[in-house]
Amino acid sequence: MINSASSVSAQEQAYPVTLVSFGSQKRFDQVIQDFEKQLGRLNEEQAISSPDLQGTIQSMEGSSGLMIIRVLEMDRLLPALAGSPTRARQYLIGNPLIASKMAAFDPLAALYAPPRVLIYTRDAATWISYDKPSSVFGRLGHEEILQTAMDLDQKFELIARHSLGDEHR
Repeated sequence: MINSASSVSAQEQAYPVTLVSFGSQKRFDQVIQDFEKQLGRLNEEQAISSPDLQGTIQSMEGSSGLMIIRVLEMDRLLPALAGSPTRARQYLIGNPLIASKMAAFDPLAALYAPPRVLIYTRDAATWISYDKPSSVFGRLGHEEILQTAMDLDQKFELIARHSLGDEHR
């Protein structure tokens, strides 16, 4: 039962989010390999216990300036995909230093960081899909956050295109 005299307030806000998808005939396993090659890996325990948090995180960045925060094997976790030919892996990718920069302007930025990326197969193709960072973080209404998110838009697109591109790179 909710007390109508409660001091809790609520707000709702609708905001359009842009889904970006890139696809190619490149094999799923090769896309995964080429995707991960561009990213570092966050070792949260090492970062937190380091006396130089910023330097330690910077040492974990990939060539893209981003890193894998977490990986979920969706085709193993979702019963609807189990036993099907669909392959799916979800990544949380970002950089705690970039997220911290945005959260300095609005702590709600931490709600959307790190962004999710799904690599999956459908119709004999491999796809990379994600919500465009500027459309996600843009709802916060801070120009500084939007500029950082637009930089992420470019990084995500480059990573996707390089991952799905020619196998002979």
